[in-house]
Amino acid sequence: MAVVGRAVRGGFRRRTEAAITEAGLVAATWAADLDDAADVAAVAAHVQATLEADIESAHQQFLQLMEPGELDADRVAAASVLAFNALQVVQQALPEYRGSALRRLGSTPEADAEARRAYKTEQNRRWFRANPNGADAIAAATKAADTARQRVAEYLLARRLEQLRERTADRAETPVPAPWWARLTELAARPLEGETAGAVIA
Repeated sequence: MAVVGRAVRGGFRRRTEAAITEAGLVAATWAADLDDAADVAAVAAHVQATLEADIESAHQQFLQLMEPGELDADRVAAASVLAFNALQVVQQALPEYRGSALRRLGSTPEADAEARRAYKTEQNRRWFRANPNGADAIAAATKAADTARQRVAEYLLARRLEQLRERTADRAETPVPAPWWARLTELAARPLEGETAGAVIA
């Protein structure tokens, strides 16, 4: 059972770390100079610190809900819950990072230019030529511009993420110590020294 618990926690931890990395890359698509590895790393580090603080807050809330001694009663289960909570925190944050990136990339010169082209194209359609500034024409043109802007933002996000992932893969991987929250879940699953001795005596 302990082996299964470690495997489950390990899976949660790997998925959490991957999600944190993804959030950092998503933020870097608009907040960093993609040609500056140090700038990209700084953005990723900031995102990691932010998410780890959120994980810590979630952990504290979880611990406050537990009755005194409940954590010690089943440390393996508690550690698994903490690991799962960490994953949930990051997975819930990812859409926010993506939405923020799309809004920022939707304000780039490329997106602005495409939105203007779509707006003019819609206004010049045959059924709007007689009154290109009428309410219907403006509404249709605005919708077309918004759609074009969103499409460019999604394209830029995908292209920049691909670029960042390629550069990350090209760099030699160096061992990174496990984050504190991952170590916490492992420590929570370990029996106390007295508990181990008692088990051996029994």
